[in-house]
Amino acid sequence: MAQLKLIKPNTKIPFIKHHKPFTFAILALAILGVLISFVITPNWGTSFRGGTAITMSFLAPVSPEEVRTLFEQDPRFESISVQRIGKEEENRYIVRTRTTTTLNCAQLAAVQNALPGQIQKLTSQTVSIPGWPTCNPDIEDGIRGDFFITLALSEEAAAGGTAAPVEIATLETSLRAAGLDAHVAYDETTKRYLVKPVGLQAVVIEMLNTTFGQRFNENKGLDEIVTVGADVGDKFRNDAILSVFLALGMMLLYIAIRFDTRYAPAAVISFTATALISFGILVVFQMEITLETVAAILSVVGYSTNDTIVNFDRIRENLASSDKDTTLAQVVNRSINECLSRTIITSLTTMMAIAPMAILATGATRDFAIIMCIGVVWASINSIFISCPLLLYLDEWFKRYQSRAEARKTIEHDLTTGQ
Repeated sequence: MAQLKLIKPNTKIPFIKHHKPFTFAILALAILGVLISFVITPNWGTSFRGGTAITMSFLAPVSPEEVRTLFEQDPRFESISVQRIGKEEENRYIVRTRTTTTLNCAQLAAVQNALPGQIQKLTSQTVSIPGWPTCNPDIEDGIRGDFFITLALSEEAAAGGTAAPVEIATLETSLRAAGLDAHVAYDETTKRYLVKPVGLQAVVIEMLNTTFGQRFNENKGLDEIVTVGADVGDKFRNDAILSVFLALGMMLLYIAIRFDTRYAPAAVISFTATALISFGILVVFQMEITLETVAAILSVVGYSTNDTIVNFDRIRENLASSDKDTTLAQVVNRSINECLSRTIITSLTTMMAIAPMAILATGATRDFAIIMCIGVVWASINSIFISCPLLLYLDEWFKRYQSRAEARKTIEHDLTTGQ
């Protein structure tokens, strides 16, 4: 069966000869992808910054403006974003807010007053609360997220050297009895409890029932409420950044073993440029950065790896069959041209699968597809204008380093022998 060839055999496009403007422009864009985040604040999703994502559906048409107005006019909710999901006739929306609880100051004070007594009922221990969040109704009447508290046992109990004065399960039960449904975690370093309030569902249902009436069904209309605390959001963000660096590190190790130490740095710089350019586009267009978009960036890194390895493999084959008069630059340029048809066809095939999702899908699926489309294009460009040219620069650097090392050995030998 004949293979499809978009590029004629023996094509000799001088990629290496004219690579410098493209190489420096791509590297500049990659650096700009990092710097732009200091000018334009990235649109971190709920998973990374903490907050609540509320998915809802209506029985009759409701406009995005109506949903946004409802939440923006309620002082208990802040940093509102509304996004339609699915088809317009489905009347489904996802509302994101930084708010994870709607406790007002009076409710918080009541919980503070009742909590020591509830703990004493369960543990027979006298507990004080030296650390409790301040809440000023004249500034902001309520707590909008997770908060820390500090508990202290009575002097007799503290003398026993107990690290955590109250078990987590006991504290959660005591908080619930005091009027606050919350999850609790203990920080050994600071000796503080992190309180993560839950229970937005009843508040949201009441708001939607009051405003939209028969257009909203409280039994079926509230599809999902996902709350992520600020500390968990920070952890997700740090883990996402770490996962990208780990992926790049593993690629560096794999290529160094599979090919040569000259190939690995060139490839990793190319992968990094692809990831940074994708991130910069996310920031510029204020696309929400979620776990799904991070997965897309990692997928793009994997795609870029595949594209680059194909070119490197052809370079290695051509080096083995070339005569001594053929320069590495000539071998690299010939290899790029020989792989060019494959690069274009693979990219087009991938785009044909992803583009419909980027156009027709909504929500996280659409964002994933958009990043993949952008990444596939940049991965193909980088494999030609970053990986291969940098291989040449690294080869020259290795040769100069080896020459200096050999010259140093000769000088040291001459000094030692007295010649």
